Amino acid sequence: MSSPRYANRSLDLVRDDGYTAGIMSGKIKKVIDQIRQKGTIAPSSRFLVDKMISKIDYGRDLDLLQLGFGTGVFTKGLLKKISPQSTLVVFEIDQNCRKYRIVDPRVEYLEDSAERISEHFPTRKFDHVISTLPFASLPKKVSQNVFAEIKKHLKPGGKFLQFQYSLYSKRAIRDLFGHEPKIDFELLNLPPAFIYEAENRK
Repeated sequence: MSSPRYANRSLDLVRDDGYTAGIMSGKIKKVIDQIRQKGTIAPSSRFLVDKMISKIDYGRDLDLLQLGFGTGVFTKGLLKKISPQSTLVVFEIDQNCRKYRIVDPRVEYLEDSAERISEHFPTRKFDHVISTLPFASLPKKVSQNVFAEIKKHLKPGGKFLQFQYSLYSKRAIRDLFGHEPKIDFELLNLPPAFIYEAENRK
């Protein structure tokens, strides 16, 4: 027969296991919620950033539109490339990203949905659109609205760049621009990511 001392120890282990399980469950839920909201579990790597933004020609002044700011890694990369006279408009809906905002005269930071680009810029068109939005986890109607805004505000000949962890949006991007997007891949990212490149030919 086990002594009360060991019986109590067994109960403590059960309590500890339950407590640990609760913590792990909370952490897993937090990760899942982050994936749903932001489409990622970690900031994009410099390898992904460099490969994606290298698809733009920086030989002239540019008016760029960035959809999704996050921790600002893409914005920082773009600011290193664009000229002093270039401009970069950033849309970010998550208020928690305010703490990463970058002070630079070339950047206009808007805390609003990419569905409302036209409300801020009714007639403005951008040379290129760089997006980090998690289309795979957005409601279908929201994605459709954002895609329509992208097409409306992208200049003829301009590029739409988007990364994704699957080829979920390939058909939507093809239908939007009327041709198959170029697809690149970056292994050195968590998770590895596909990069879409589509030109506005109309």
